[in-house]
Amino acid sequence: MSAHFENLLTTIDTLRNPGGCPWDQKQNLLNAARYLMDEAGELVEAALAGDEEGCAEELGDLLFMTSFCTRILSESREVDMHEIARIGNEKLIRRHPHVFGENKAHNTSESQKLWNEIKAQEKRDKGIDPDRDSALKDMPASTAPLHQTYNYQKNASAVGFDWPEISGVWAKLREEEAELVEAIESGDPQAMEHELGDFLFSVVNLARWLKIQPDMALRQANNRFRSRFHLVEEDYFQRDETMADAPIDELEASWQRAKQKLAES
Repeated sequence: MSAHFENLLTTIDTLRNPGGCPWDQKQNLLNAARYLMDEAGELVEAALAGDEEGCAEELGDLLFMTSFCTRILSESREVDMHEIARIGNEKLIRRHPHVFGENKAHNTSESQKLWNEIKAQEKRDKGIDPDRDSALKDMPASTAPLHQTYNYQKNASAVGFDWPEISGVWAKLREEEAELVEAIESGDPQAMEHELGDFLFSVVNLARWLKIQPDMALRQANNRFRSRFHLVEEDYFQRDETMADAPIDELEASWQRAKQKLAES
């Protein structure tokens, strides 16, 4: 283990021990795990931006949070980072017999098949019958809804519950759009929420067919919106004017200028 990593673990011990940081001392494993999720999201943002220096910094934060979670866990059971590394390494080797064993996989489809067979055997070893498992894989309650939807649809498709052609996906999307319009016209809040959920579900299904991760596409759309909106704001700041007082056609013109400017940069 490198001196830098040892120093990190020593720092965590100092923060957690009596006389250390009150905030770090009050954290439990659930809190720390949630912060780890936040750090993972920041890594995704840095990767989307192509910020390699930022990625290195966020990976450092992730390593800290993983080590911090391990330290908290070690206070109730006998475990340390060496043990966590052993567990992770053994699982990787066990689930890659086509690399570390005699089995061979010549493409991603074959490697995924082997991976699923090994996971099924792991369940049998725990007394669970994988043949009676739902095709929909369990996911934590904290899973982002878009990611949850995408994975449910992928799981269902794996057992044949899917449209044979993308035309079926488009038809379903248009059907859900019509039902949403009908719900909006009815003015029923519950019906609108229901139909909007179904419409979003169908949009995610279209993304899956197009082999696009919907959460990544939405993140990038959010980033584009933020960049364009900041330019529109700056336009009004420079003129000492307020956006809230501007007519919509003027705001739209400013928005289009922002889009053009960013497209040219």
